[in-house]
Amino acid sequence: MILFDGCSWTWGDELENREEKRFSTLVAKKGLMREGIIRDHVNIGECGKSNDGILRTTIDFCEKNEVDIAVIQFTLISRREIMKEFGNNYYHIIPHGKDDKSIEYYRNLHTRQDDCANYYKNKFILEQYFKSKGIKHYFVDLTKPKDALDFQNSSWYDICDKKTVISLKSVIGRMRTNPEHYVIGHPNEKGHKLIADHIYENIF
Repeated sequence: MILFDGCSWTWGDELENREEKRFSTLVAKKGLMREGIIRDHVNIGECGKSNDGILRTTIDFCEKNEVDIAVIQFTLISRREIMKEFGNNYYHIIPHGKDDKSIEYYRNLHTRQDDCANYYKNKFILEQYFKSKGIKHYFVDLTKPKDALDFQNSSWYDICDKKTVISLKSVIGRMRTNPEHYVIGHPNEKGHKLIADHIYENIF
């Protein structure tokens, strides 16, 4: 089984026929298995998901299911996840969120350095988890080089795999320069096809 996790880009936001046209389905269909059977795959991406959430839901799914390959799309590093006071429930906080917790966090606790350290922490934990389970994995992200690569003086970065993580925005181009690959803020069908081609080439 191939597991896909990420944010709205993985979920397929703004696509008219999301479950059929998003890149996870296209990857699963490429090079069909015997008798044209599509590869088993699951997409657990969610709109607004943080890298903390992607780490948590990926490990939770892998602990309960047999996964052969994991394709992880890291999201914007400024997003974070907080556990609710009661129950095993979480919510995402974002820099422009209007809720009290988002406002409080980004006003008083947030730093760019911590964003970057947290990104590398999540990356390192997933790398080690996949290695321990023998799960083949491929990482992509939405990170601009200046968002993370300028902040490499973190102990988490020091122990991470140094293999470059490709930004999906370098695969399909940025919206300003390649509007033909976008609906409004997310990839259109053409954009998802380009992403699927890139991922397929790197996992098979």
